[in-house]
Amino acid sequence: ETLGDPDLWTQAEKQYLSLIDEHCGAGGDDGRIDLSNWVEPANRLATLLYLMGRFGESKKWCERILSVKPWHVGALSGIVMVCIKMGDKEGVLKYSLMGLPNLSSQMRNARSTWVQKNVKFAQTNLLRLEELNRKAYGEPDDSSVNYAENDSSNGNPTADTAQIKDETDEDNSAWQ
Repeated sequence: ETLGDPDLWTQAEKQYLSLIDEHCGAGGDDGRIDLSNWVEPANRLATLLYLMGRFGESKKWCERILSVKPWHVGALSGIVMVCIKMGDKEGVLKYSLMGLPNLSSQMRNARSTWVQKNVKFAQTNLLRLEELNRKAYGEPDDSSVNYAENDSSNGNPTADTAQIKDETDEDNSAWQ
C-alpha cells in the first residue's frame, strides 16, 4: 500500500493530483476542478496530506469533497481528525454533527432526516450531471436502455427521475 510507505508519499501525491486533474478538471486553464463525478482520488489525497502532517491542505480537500458529497464517510471522519490535530474544537463539533446519526431510538428521526436530506442532494446532483451529459453528448439513442425507468437487476420498474423529484418535493421536512 502506497500510503503505508512514507518513501512513496511524494510520488503518490503526484499521482493523485494527476488523476484529479485528468478526471475532475473543469476543462479550463483556471485550475478549477469538479469532484461531483469522482471524489476518491481527492479523498486519498486528503488522507495522504494528513499523514504527511499537512493538515490545512488536507482539510481543504475534505471540504471540497463534502461540498459535493456531504455524506462521504471518509471525508467526514478525515476532517474531524484534521480538526482535532489543528485544535479546532468548533470544526470537530461541526463536522461530527454532519455524520450519519447512530441507530439508537433517540436518534431515529434525526437519522431519517439525514438520509432524506442526502438522498435529495444526490438526486439533485444526478439531475445536474445528466443535463451536463445531454449537453456534451446529445440525447440518447432510442435503442438505449433507460436505467432510471427500468431496473433490470430485479425485473421491477422503478420510478423515473421526475417522479422521484416530485415525491421528495412533497416532504420538505428534511431541509431544516
